Amino acid sequence: MNNVELFHYLLLLICGAGALTWLAERVSIPPAVVLLLGGCVIAVAGKRVPDMDPDLLLAAVLPPLLMSSSFYTAWKEFRQELATITSLVLGAVTFTTVAVAFAVRAFNPDLPWAACFTLGAIVSPPDAVAAKAILQRHPLPGRLVAVLEGESLVNDASGLLLYQMAVSAALAATITVASATGLFFALTLIGVAVGLACGQAMCWVLPRLRDPMLGIVVTFVMAWASYGIAEAVHGSGVLSVVTCGLVLGVRQHRVFDADMRIKAKATWEAIVFVLDALVFILIGLALHGILAGVHHEGAVLAAGLRVALPATAAAIVARLVWVFAAVWLPSRLRARRAGAQPWSFAEAVVLGWAGMRGVVSLAAAIALPGNFPGRDLIVFSTFLLIIATLVVQGASLAPLIRLLKLRAAARQTMSEHEARAQTFGASLAALEQIGKRASGLERATLERLRAEYRIRVSANQDAHTSGVERVEDRARFLRVELELVGVSRATLLDLHRVGKVDDGVLHRIESELDLEELRLQRLLEP
Repeated sequence: MNNVELFHYLLLLICGAGALTWLAERVSIPPAVVLLLGGCVIAVAGKRVPDMDPDLLLAAVLPPLLMSSSFYTAWKEFRQELATITSLVLGAVTFTTVAVAFAVRAFNPDLPWAACFTLGAIVSPPDAVAAKAILQRHPLPGRLVAVLEGESLVNDASGLLLYQMAVSAALAATITVASATGLFFALTLIGVAVGLACGQAMCWVLPRLRDPMLGIVVTFVMAWASYGIAEAVHGSGVLSVVTCGLVLGVRQHRVFDADMRIKAKATWEAIVFVLDALVFILIGLALHGILAGVHHEGAVLAAGLRVALPATAAAIVARLVWVFAAVWLPSRLRARRAGAQPWSFAEAVVLGWAGMRGVVSLAAAIALPGNFPGRDLIVFSTFLLIIATLVVQGASLAPLIRLLKLRAAARQTMSEHEARAQTFGASLAALEQIGKRASGLERATLERLRAEYRIRVSANQDAHTSGVERVEDRARFLRVELELVGVSRATLLDLHRVGKVDDGVLHRIESELDLEELRLQRLLEP
């Protein structure tokens, strides 16, 4: 397949992804599941399927998806649940690795221990892309979403460490506790440091770019650059991108102007949709290469099931056991002593069940050296496990949530209408001050503004509780409105900073203010 044919093939995949996504919406099945199965059908029936380079997939597709996820991560909830996230990132990944290794070894005594532990390390961390694709369709409690998204974003370092240790042991390379510890901290610290540097660089560059399109290009380039730089200096590329996205997400309200924010959101949503769809189709297409690799040895197909079934069961059960033993039970005990809000049984069930694996696990399996013992078996088993977790867990997640009657927790912050009323109320108070120093000619215009803002305030408060003017006059009027938009934005950010407005309300109202600011700026243009 030449480059032109490959380009046309990718276009057909994107068109197919759009059609499958539409079909998934019509039949109320998670799009990730339908896309994955569609890729499998193409892989089995297609005669000319390009081989998937795992390094290219990770370097080209994963960074933008991680950047987008971390950019919109609720930072306050992430910090509040850091202990739970750390428990899952370190404890659950290690426990799952051991559980999968022992389960696989019990059913396959001829498989070396190093290969068993390698498979366990490969499938131990849930995938950020898979988690986002499934979870974004369900209105879950904020704490649960923060833990699931936060865990899937930062568990790369622990999973990669165990993976490298198992591979080194299988290939008879010397690895000690000290070297393993050093490797873990190197992956983590270097990745975080590179991400912080890239994030700070973006926060410095973006406000100095006048062209919004250029700024949007910089955000994409930095996603790939932060991943590539961290990998080049032997750090975690995933942690680097996540850190970079978190830095930019926390400071986005000061760094982005209205024009760039609106255009960047639309651009990123379109591209992330395409990449998200391609990831799951490419996972399905990987079946073609896997089957080609094991075709010469038909026994591998049966052996793959004998490995994949206990590995899948162990991975699912191990996560549930860890969540109930290390998250749910301690939270209940702490609540009795300190009166804190414990994890509910329903939250713990969903947290334990939402452990889908995806592209990172598949790429790690395919990246195994050619002389690795049982490589074909591990790759095939990993693919089957990914299919099982995405199809079984992903497809059953929505019915499980409905069965448990799990809904978003009662709002502890302002409602959207209350935040609007306070935001516009601050502008109305500023307008009163402006009116005191206005000339007689401006007073009539200012009174119209007062009436408009009074209507905005009263309408939101109610919802919460149950001739030709001269060009210069018009320009002054528009400049006053533009100033009021700035006052509303500053008030909204102050409310968010003190914890009275959550991230969802912040983004919705900020988008409206952005549009209003753009409208006024366009009207002021000569």
